[in-house]
Amino acid sequence: MRPHKNHHTPRFVVEDKSLEQSLTSKSPVIARPLFLPEQTIQYFGQVNASNNEHVIDEIKTRMHISPDRELYLIVTSNGGSTGAGMSFYDTMQYILRPNLLTIGSGDVDTSSMLVLLSGGKRFVTKNTTVFLHSACRIFDGSRKYTASEMECMAKEDRVKDQQYAYTLSDRGKNITTHEVLDMMEKNTVLTPRELFSLGLVDGILE
Repeated sequence: MRPHKNHHTPRFVVEDKSLEQSLTSKSPVIARPLFLPEQTIQYFGQVNASNNEHVIDEIKTRMHISPDRELYLIVTSNGGSTGAGMSFYDTMQYILRPNLLTIGSGDVDTSSMLVLLSGGKRFVTKNTTVFLHSACRIFDGSRKYTASEMECMAKEDRVKDQQYAYTLSDRGKNITTHEVLDMMEKNTVLTPRELFSLGLVDGILE
């Protein structure tokens, strides 16, 4: 049985009328709306605490100036820490709850999908790809780990994978947590149309 959808979603009001009309269309491809510089923020590079702090500060500043104004967050990232990605997602979903539209462009890999999914409405450009894989670690060859430490790290990775897969299935419309985990295990690349068909994005910008 699918879990109930989380109803504590960020506020989202469509200001661009051409975009609002496109959202009612069944076609995945929509006309590119006008993104004003003062409303646009970019999450570029690794998903980590430093990038989170910078982007969240930008969002808080824009919200202070105009609390209900629509903001556009462009996401281009080859991934990073799942924990950092989940922290950003939770901040948008449960704490700040901005009027946020996210746009994936280029690489939107692994944990950066959590940044993309933090938007009330989500889009990708036609040249976007998403890469899904299970959690992994890079070890310093000079350090030794006990069996207990390795078991603890493996457990944490499994929990992070489960949280990640649940979040994608919860935000999507046509995908289950088990299916996401299976795609992660198989190192899956998703195209814009596949993202749209799974309900992970609302449209493709051209």
